[in-house]
Amino acid sequence: MPLSLTFDVSEAVGSGERLTQAAWAFLPERPTDAPAILVCLAGGLYDKHYWHMEIPGHPGYSFGEHMAAAGYIVIAVDHLGVGDSTDPIGSGSVGLELLATGDAEVVRQIRARAAAGGLVDRLPPMQLPVVGVGHSMGSCLTTMVQAREGGYDAVALLGYGVQITNVHEQDADADDLEARLQQSLEIAYQVTGAKPGDSFVVAPRSYLADMFYGGEVPQEVMDADTAVQSRVPLRCAAEVTTPGFVEQYTPKLEVPVFLAFGAAIDVSPNPYGEPANYTGSRDVTLYLVPKAGHCHNFGSHRGALWDRIAAWVPTVVR
Repeated sequence: MPLSLTFDVSEAVGSGERLTQAAWAFLPERPTDAPAILVCLAGGLYDKHYWHMEIPGHPGYSFGEHMAAAGYIVIAVDHLGVGDSTDPIGSGSVGLELLATGDAEVVRQIRARAAAGGLVDRLPPMQLPVVGVGHSMGSCLTTMVQAREGGYDAVALLGYGVQITNVHEQDADADDLEARLQQSLEIAYQVTGAKPGDSFVVAPRSYLADMFYGGEVPQEVMDADTAVQSRVPLRCAAEVTTPGFVEQYTPKLEVPVFLAFGAAIDVSPNPYGEPANYTGSRDVTLYLVPKAGHCHNFGSHRGALWDRIAAWVPTVVR
């Protein structure tokens, strides 16, 4: 079972309200020997359950437990406005910039707590590399955190493309980013039934099922996934589905980068072109998850992806 953690990010956000982010920690048998701490950020409509699902009759859907068994410390974090974390009310527009501020503060506190011996009860002080692992919107946010604040020694960005498609059919050739963002907002209103002024939404999972699961996930697993879906800040849902939104950040990543996409269907129109966006990194790896749709952690080859990440990390961090 995961251990529950809480991070107070109020001061970092600076809105005058108390803001906390919830997380689950998964520990290996010998935490002091861990190759790294993996900080995992989920995508839109997901919270930390993306990294740990317990489904009767369907074992093996926990990234956290799998990676802990491989020797890693895993911390799955809920963004602000997601899962068990606080909904920002007095912070203005709840966009990805705000969520990245909170996530960056969580990473800073994870490093500080680990070094001081207070990451999890009874763990001694540890100086370990910290690797960001993001999926979809979590990949976008991991990229933003690293570009703006640093904090990671390497990043694994799963299921997010610079010129994102397949979620909505926006015109990626619109004149500017703001025009594309407005298109995304209009589509979000149509899909979710949200109205201008709404802060948080939940999109019908049926609208996204083909892309999320790639036609290979058992119905019971899809139902269990739908049962724990999270709200997502409306502004974030629009920004993260806007082609080119993250493009200003990717060249600023100087750490090793691991990219993964579902081989059946995913959000990038050209996964093989994605490494070219990370011009600041000297080490970029691309992996296509066999048969998978966008949500790799539910695909039949999820274990191959997890093992690939577990083997990759020690080759790029010390």
